[in-house]
Amino acid sequence: MSVSGKKINIDFLLAGCNTRCRHCYVAGGPGPMMPLGDALLCLERLDVLASYLPCEVSFTLDHEPMNHPGIKRILRAAAGTEYIRNYHHGMTTGLGLMQRKDRDDVLQAYMDCGYDSFGVTIHGNAAHHDGIVRRGGAYAGTVSAAEYLKAFGASLEISLMVNRFFPGDAESITALIDRLQPDPVICVLPIFTPHRHMMDFEPYRATLPDIDSLKEYLPLWKQDALQLLNRAHGLTVAAAVSRLRNAPGLLPLFEAPQDELYLTLHQDCLLFVGIFGAETKLIGDIRWIDPGAAAETIMRLPGNRDYGAFYEISELPGTDALIRSLEKLPQDLVFGDFESAVYRGLSSIGIRTKLL
Repeated sequence: MSVSGKKINIDFLLAGCNTRCRHCYVAGGPGPMMPLGDALLCLERLDVLASYLPCEVSFTLDHEPMNHPGIKRILRAAAGTEYIRNYHHGMTTGLGLMQRKDRDDVLQAYMDCGYDSFGVTIHGNAAHHDGIVRRGGAYAGTVSAAEYLKAFGASLEISLMVNRFFPGDAESITALIDRLQPDPVICVLPIFTPHRHMMDFEPYRATLPDIDSLKEYLPLWKQDALQLLNRAHGLTVAAAVSRLRNAPGLLPLFEAPQDELYLTLHQDCLLFVGIFGAETKLIGDIRWIDPGAAAETIMRLPGNRDYGAFYEISELPGTDALIRSLEKLPQDLVFGDFESAVYRGLSSIGIRTKLL
């Protein structure tokens, strides 16, 4: 299916991330810095490319744009594009911001450009948080950034990345929410995609009993306890197996049309199909490609949010083989969505992917 009339998002990588979260589906971690001149040129070129695309096009400054020394100029340029908008997801470790001497000016630049909402992710108490993001002192830095953002007048969101430590860390998490008073709080059940590093999080993945034990805390975390618990019960490995037993097969899942297309612009200005760590095709160097020809290529691409974006459909196993793979896993493991459980089962089988 063509992407005409659909949504396209381009992940614009400016600098690496300050952490290496075990659950990160975009392969975070330290990386090279895109030179300021290239960043400004890429914004111009992306805007030209978007002018050839008859659909909604946005880009996201990622991973941790606050690490970039030229972020104030980049933000202003990003806010001034004509055909493509900067989708400000707002999530930050806060570490890059708090390391800057000019952080007041940087945050004011965000505010001036209309980006006044920011979010931080918490993985439990300080020790567990630092272990999952693989950086000592990360929890303290993130909390300091959250307090700074609120004091500056920004809107603060907290994402709670649910894991097996949460039952023991519930009091600590509650105290932090009381202290920061964010709005909103989001409980995230981590997904699984077939990236090479995704198995790093599996020892930390929560089980259904873990989540059920949080029932009394969920209202304190501004959650609808019944809704979240019902959702978790429907996202276990056992629930996925039951759903697959009643499914008409895997092909309908993988061949269903998708209405979102994800591209990634690397720090070396190479534009790829897919998100960082899950690229499936190189389009070219955004500085030199012909925008009209690139737009034609992009228009012929199918959406790539789920399923067929990752796997060679011709090599899919039968449903029974996938079920047998899932039945070897703990049946009460909870995933963020049904697709994640399917990917986890396929990863156990070792089916070849389309990833570069």
